[in-house]
Amino acid sequence: MSKVSSLVRALPYPSIEAGNFSFPDGEYDVNFETSEVISVEITHRITNAPFLQRLIDGRKAKFGCLVSVPLTSYRKLHLSDSPKQTVKWELKIVGEPPMLCPVVICLEEIKHIFGQNDGVAEIWQGAEVVIPKGARLARGEYRRTSSSLSQLIKVSNTPEMKPGSFEVKPCAEDGFYFNLNVAEDLFKLIQSYQFSYLRRSILVHVASRCLEILSKEYGLKPEEDENSKSWEIYRNLVALTNELEKKGLSHWSDDDFAPEKVATSLYPLEVPNENDLEAE
Repeated sequence: MSKVSSLVRALPYPSIEAGNFSFPDGEYDVNFETSEVISVEITHRITNAPFLQRLIDGRKAKFGCLVSVPLTSYRKLHLSDSPKQTVKWELKIVGEPPMLCPVVICLEEIKHIFGQNDGVAEIWQGAEVVIPKGARLARGEYRRTSSSLSQLIKVSNTPEMKPGSFEVKPCAEDGFYFNLNVAEDLFKLIQSYQFSYLRRSILVHVASRCLEILSKEYGLKPEEDENSKSWEIYRNLVALTNELEKKGLSHWSDDDFAPEKVATSLYPLEVPNENDLEAE
């Protein structure tokens, strides 16, 4: 049994998630079964958390899944009346295989005084709590529907940058990722679903720059440069390496590595059909 710590109060109400010990014996188990490229079957299960189970049984809370794409800031919450849930998305809209986060969401404001029969930690017992509508009562681990370079990119709206500009900077924290600072007009564009050609073109340009950075800073072997950085220690880069291997693409440590070729292989440019080209 986990010891109660100050992390219990990370939220103003009890919940089940990593680092939160509000329900000492409570567990939120989620099973994913991918049936297609654009959908997933999810089975949710709450155990040893009587308070949460009563809310779910009383239809005051629902299981759900947050579908998100960090690069485009796409976010959509799918709720389910059943522990078994089918979540679907359109690649044309999300623009990239998304990340999934299972959750339990409160559907109405709840006022409650916690007791021993609720399954909560001692620190919560006797406490009167107001849980707001829309509160997150449980959260599972994020799951990637696939490994991809774009999932290593964190976008930041940077109004002080000149219109139409961006910059990419590596960050060797939290498993390694890239900071993509973009001008305000580009930030709005990559969040839009109306300009897929432009958004794809930007993604290819950004991906090419990311791969160029990997090639320059992590491409040399230790015997070639004693100051070279090792990419093997970063889980995200190992996952990206596996994805490149699956697709038969060269690695940034290869002698013949061409970032633009790999970038356009991962994200082929969208070319208008012949009729559109002839019309112009």
